[in-house]
Formats: sequence, structure tokens, C-alpha cells
Amino acid sequence: MLEAGYRCAVPTCRTVEPLDIHHIVDYAKVKTHEFDNMVVLCANCHRRVGKGPRRLDRKALRIIKRNLGLMYGRYSDLERRILQHFVDDPEATYVLLPETPVLFGHLVRDGLIEGASGEEIPDAVHFTVASSTESFFLTRGYRLTADGSAVVRKLRDNIEAF
Repeated sequence: MLEAGYRCAVPTCRTVEPLDIHHIVDYAKVKTHEFDNMVVLCANCHRRVGKGPRRLDRKALRIIKRNLGLMYGRYSDLERRILQHFVDDPEATYVLLPETPVLFGHLVRDGLIEGASGEEIPDAVHFTVASSTESFFLTRGYRLTADGSAVVRKLRDNIEAF
């Protein structure tokens, strides 16, 4: 439950209840409750396991499980919400953030987002210090890079993200 953030592990779902813990390889076969073989699914997604045109097969569940580990082990809640912003709004060209990349530094260092110039982002708050020629951003727009767009596209399509 902690790994999935108390939500369905399927990225395009993320329902909060009711939740089930599913064995990727059936318990009847393995007879153990191993962390690597378990994933949280909502009741609807659980019914999709192995059935119907939008079925979740073992391969898909393993990819979802692996991506959970990567996303939740590497990126903070804020960083995941930044990516989710782009997943939820395919037309979004930027997200406005405080100019403190320490909060979302992994996304910047991993090359998934980059700062955009003030001219590109009309809502950015830019200051010039009155007694000097120095200027800085209080808030700044960040846009997806090509790599970031690929990750968002894969998250949106619920396929392997990394």
C-alpha cells in the first residue's frame, strides 16, 4: 500500500478505494506473500487481470510494479505531481514553479524538465533589483524536454516508463 501511495498502482487509474492486493503470479502457484510478487489494484482493475480487451496480464503487472519502484524511489511527491500535471493535460506546454529547483531537482538532473525563458512563460514572476542590473525569477516556467515528453506519453499510455 505504501509503495502505491494507497491508490491503485495502474497509472491511468489511481483510484483510492476499494483496494485489493494482487499476487502477480498466483498465490496457489507460489504459496508465498513476497513483496516483489504483489501489487495494489482497485476492484475494477483487479477484475481486468487476465480478462477482456483491456486486460492486465502478468507482463503489464510486472512493468507497473517496476515503475512504482522507480517512480516512488527516485521522485518526490512534488515531482510526481509535476509529471501528473503533464499526464492529465496533454495540451500543457509548461508548469509554473518556484525558482527553487532543489524541490524538483531529480526531474531537472534527469533531463525530464527544463527552465523556460520568461518570454515563453507570460505568468513567470521576474524581478530586477532596483539598485543594480541583477535580475532573477521568483517563479519560473518549466517545460518538458523530449525525454520528459516520452516518459509522460508512456505514463499516459500505461506502458513501460523507464
